[in-house]
Amino acid sequence: MDFFYVKLPIGPKVTDREQIFHEGLDSALTAEEVGSVLGWGSSLSRMKDSEPAHLAFHRVDIDITDFQPARALIQRTLVALDAPDGTEIHYTVNGTALQDISSSDGWRTEPCITSTRHTT
Repeated sequence: MDFFYVKLPIGPKVTDREQIFHEGLDSALTAEEVGSVLGWGSSLSRMKDSEPAHLAFHRVDIDITDFQPARALIQRTLVALDAPDGTEIHYTVNGTALQDISSSDGWRTEPCITSTRHTT
């Protein structure tokens, strides 16, 4: 089993639609038998000098049973659910933390260099 998590930037496309993302991802993953949603919560921004952290992302934790098909399915499902640009999918390959980041040009993969604080 692999662990993925999705970070959806807080904003009009996410606020008050969190349940749509949970249910949509879980339905797609379980229908294809490649994983399931484990839970979700709020992620805070990184603290800067004197600025307090603020709510920045909605996080969805996912358990994956078949890595590549699940990754592709998560990407397609997030696009179908109208996830905002800047949505991230985090995962690890051979000990390297990676993230897929959505934009109007599609998905790009980058090393993951940021940490996330989250609350439930």
